[in-house]
Amino acid sequence: MIIPRSITPTTKMPQISSTATPPGDYPLQAFRSQWTQPNDIMSLLLILGGDVIQRALAQLAGGGLITPVAFSFGWVTYSISALLAVVGENKLLPVSDCSGQVVNVRSRYTRQNSSWILGRLMRDFSYWRGREVREAEGGMVARGERIALCVAVYEADPKKVAGVPDRDWVWYSGLVCAILQLAVSTIPWILLEDWSVFFTTACGICLALGSGAFPQWREERWACRRRTKKTAVLTRGNGHKDCIVIIGGGVGLDLEDLAGGRGVDLPHTRYWASFMAALWIALLIAVSGLKNNTWFLLAVGVLGMIQNITVCGAPRNPSAFGIHLRFKEVIVEKKVMEALKTTESKYPYVGRALVDVFFPGGLRPDEEAYWKEVHDSARAKDSEEK
Repeated sequence: MIIPRSITPTTKMPQISSTATPPGDYPLQAFRSQWTQPNDIMSLLLILGGDVIQRALAQLAGGGLITPVAFSFGWVTYSISALLAVVGENKLLPVSDCSGQVVNVRSRYTRQNSSWILGRLMRDFSYWRGREVREAEGGMVARGERIALCVAVYEADPKKVAGVPDRDWVWYSGLVCAILQLAVSTIPWILLEDWSVFFTTACGICLALGSGAFPQWREERWACRRRTKKTAVLTRGNGHKDCIVIIGGGVGLDLEDLAGGRGVDLPHTRYWASFMAALWIALLIAVSGLKNNTWFLLAVGVLGMIQNITVCGAPRNPSAFGIHLRFKEVIVEKKVMEALKTTESKYPYVGRALVDVFFPGGLRPDEEAYWKEVHDSARAKDSEEK
């Protein structure tokens, strides 16, 4: 009888380490690791929100060499879109985000507004209209009367240069934000001897300032004739109660020109935009390699984004856009036709120019006769003065 020999195993079975991570705990550890040291998040966020950057630049650029728009998320995307815009249309400013019309009171020609500045003037009118307009409207509301039309009359301020904006708190907020960002970025340098966050922040601030320093910003913002004598009316059209009459007086901007959004051809802008886009992409590559103390860099980006959003939505006075005005008079009526007649009696051609805006369907025969008589009288008076 043959007794089988015992077989001795030549290989050992792998032993499961008691310290290995159980499969169920892996997601928890992954989340904990990401929230402790976020990786690749800043490089992703630099790509998001380019439209916010463009609007913030449109609000502040053109007033000088320094445009204090903070370093934040979205700059890389903006730099690429700006490069495409200047190569194609050679435009930096976005289209107006507030629809409206500009009426030449002499020719009665109505032009749809394409100017960012004039759009913001109409959008923010309730903010900057002045105490006199508020009191006039408040008086009618207190009497229980409905405001059909409010015609606010302003004239260009001869004491200030048109096209040179005043600096307000919105402008200075960018400088304050840059100082706070640099202060936050120095914390890991001081405590942990990690200067990478400070270096990245400083580079981002310099690139942001460089992107807003293009001369074309100023040329596009005020692409119009100066020292005009024209009187123009800004209105959001039929159905809106506010009309802004601006008398040029030989010192103001030609708002009819400005509303057209004329293009500006500065070829060197294309080269500068290409150079800035390359630098922003280089910064993106550098940021993607940061693995430590990334929370500080995220804090820097959040501060910048708060400033950018604030700048985009903040209401501003016309002087902050280089349109310096002095209040002259306000006319408030409970009927549109009565407001236009009162305006025409004080400011010839203004009321007649607005008839087509607020009565596009035509007038009654008696109203037609009235406005024809008023127009002929104004023309005769002009002929006598000449």
